[in-house]
Amino acid sequence: MDITKKERDYVVEIGKRTTKFPIRISELARIMKVSEPSAFEMVERLKREGIVETRGGMVVLTDYGNTIYNKIIMAHRTLEVLFSRFKIDPDAACIECSKIDYLMDHEIIRKLFKELGSPELCPHGRPVSVI
Repeated sequence: MDITKKERDYVVEIGKRTTKFPIRISELARIMKVSEPSAFEMVERLKREGIVETRGGMVVLTDYGNTIYNKIIMAHRTLEVLFSRFKIDPDAACIECSKIDYLMDHEIIRKLFKELGSPELCPHGRPVSVI
């Protein structure tokens, strides 16, 4: 993955909220605590990169965007499991993992996941999906 931290944050928020329904740019702006024009600008950037598409004012991840989202989530939750093994508070681990999960090489995450015993859940009880 070759995305910025800001792009990562948008991808994660769009991915989390569009499992059932697409998200409006206005709602995305509210969640990201930015103006609607700023959210629109980021959505346009993600569109150019093939990560999202818009349909009638709604934003959805493309197949490529879903792949990025799933890799970030797998990395995030795998790293949370690792941190928890060192007795780091799950909420603190979550914050720290958000700073690096999108930077991690996916093959390294897959190896780490396997070495951790292929955990089914992160410390927050969410599934660690394998991709």
